Amino acid sequence: MKLNHKNTFIGSVIALFLGSSCCWLTTFAIWLGGASIITAIVALIDKIDTYLIIIGVVLAFLAIFLFAKSKGCCNNLSIR
Repeated sequence: MKLNHKNTFIGSVIALFLGSSCCWLTTFAIWLGGASIITAIVALIDKIDTYLIIIGVVLAFLAIFLFAKSKGCCNNLSIR
């Protein structure tokens, strides 16, 4: 019986690939799950990005106003 070394090498590579799958396969699944969660979050933010920008601008103006008021340059203005 003649041994085919090419088939033996390919079989060894496949066995090594499957034998080490306990290490890389779970990591690969976790990375894919994380990527799908990030994609869903980005899609949600993409739908509401205009509102987020408006809220950010309003909060920035409020922060500037409160900072200026605490420094004393706008003492005659009051927040009700």
